[in-house]
Amino acid sequence: MTKTVSDLLQGLPYPVSGSPDVEVKDIVFDSRQVRAGSLFVAFKGSHVDGHQFIPAAILKGATSVLCANAPANTSATVIQVADPLGALAAISIRFWDNPSRELRMVGITGTNGKTTTSFIIESIFREAGIPTGVMGTINYRFGNEAVPAPNTTPFASDLQRFLSQIVRGGGQACVMEVSSHALALGRVEGVEFDVGVFTNLTQDHLDFHKTLDAYGEAKTRLFSTLDPDSRKTFPRVAVINMDDPWGGKMRSSSRVPVLGYRLHGPADVYAKHIQSDANGSRFEIHGPGVQFPVRLPLLGEYNVMNALASAAVGLSQKIAPDIIVKGLENIPAVPGRMEKVQAGQPFTVVVDYAHTDDALRQVLTALRRLKPRKLITIFGCGGDRDRTKRPFMGEAAAALSDDVIVTSDNPRSEDPARITLDVEVGVRRVRTDHYRIIVDRKQAIAEGFQMAQEGDIVLIAGKGHENYQILADRTIPFDDRQVARELLVASTKSGEI
Repeated sequence: MTKTVSDLLQGLPYPVSGSPDVEVKDIVFDSRQVRAGSLFVAFKGSHVDGHQFIPAAILKGATSVLCANAPANTSATVIQVADPLGALAAISIRFWDNPSRELRMVGITGTNGKTTTSFIIESIFREAGIPTGVMGTINYRFGNEAVPAPNTTPFASDLQRFLSQIVRGGGQACVMEVSSHALALGRVEGVEFDVGVFTNLTQDHLDFHKTLDAYGEAKTRLFSTLDPDSRKTFPRVAVINMDDPWGGKMRSSSRVPVLGYRLHGPADVYAKHIQSDANGSRFEIHGPGVQFPVRLPLLGEYNVMNALASAAVGLSQKIAPDIIVKGLENIPAVPGRMEKVQAGQPFTVVVDYAHTDDALRQVLTALRRLKPRKLITIFGCGGDRDRTKRPFMGEAAAALSDDVIVTSDNPRSEDPARITLDVEVGVRRVRTDHYRIIVDRKQAIAEGFQMAQEGDIVLIAGKGHENYQILADRTIPFDDRQVARELLVASTKSGEI
């Protein structure tokens, strides 16, 4: 893929210093990824100002630079704009030939449920014979290839690069988790979505958005960008959770037809006769002119909601109900979402990504319905993130668990012991006993296993699929599932279990 700077800027009001005919072979914002012919994008981040890496990028072969503050005496062609991140989307779309125009694009936004919903929609599309790429919290994947996800929704240059790979690989669709950060920062600007999905909105990311209203308003942007006059041939629909108080706001923001879904109706898509057990849920899906039974192998009513959202997407794209049922019933396990860890122990161990009070409450409610002898919850809260949700998570855990162990999550630059004290405030609003604080996460998990007996459920919440722990001075390997399995195996061998 090669373009000139002139090709990328045609029709855009961005001033250029140097030759506009210089070739661009890639677009990168990390100087370590620069190769000969790269356009290097420098912008001021929350921790680092990329402008300081412009000389290094040029030394490594960058022939052009997109930045706010132009370097002096440079041989590179410089595109100088007030907002390099804002310009990045438009330039990336041109460089990779607007790949979203060739794909059936599904964007999913919401506080919780995005990842599971993306897995279910991918499963439905697979059954329908639609080759599909996925971008989300766990990874970016298409076909047999997958790469770890540094962000739920990547920066515009990486996003357009991946969409281009899907197109060149014969893909026909992309299902994308669209974070509020991505919407607020313009990462998905210019992406031609055909379907927008709203799962729910509860408190999260207030460290970035400051208020719940600002957080919600960011998510409405997905629906206001759905274009009823698109030249694409796929049906354009907004799929919205009308059980959520923000559902009406999302509906009013949409310029395309809306398919509303609710757990029990009335709505365009809803469920009836829900029956849940340790293997999942049975229910009927009712949609416009159709109804069909489903056996969903995922626990919890919140996953019934995720299934309804996914079924609504399938119906909106004219996929037959029998194909939708196959997609729902053949959904693979979602990494770190109600994932069981089995090592021959007499109790159940579940790892889940729940990292908001609403998500934790939903998971604990689902586990409570399995009628365990005791429910033991091990969880923590991330550092350098919304502090106000910490006591709410403590309340949720204390209200729905028999025993609670508060531990460290990804403390980042904060003192992990101080974070646990914030959580403890909420725990003590509910109870003053049957909880303990163990900052070391591995030790906390080991203690939970020592407490557990036959018939108990141990929930390890907060990190889910993550295989690392971010500390103040380094990132270390840490996977709840692996740590749990190792502890269980060691305990079984020693006769402790």
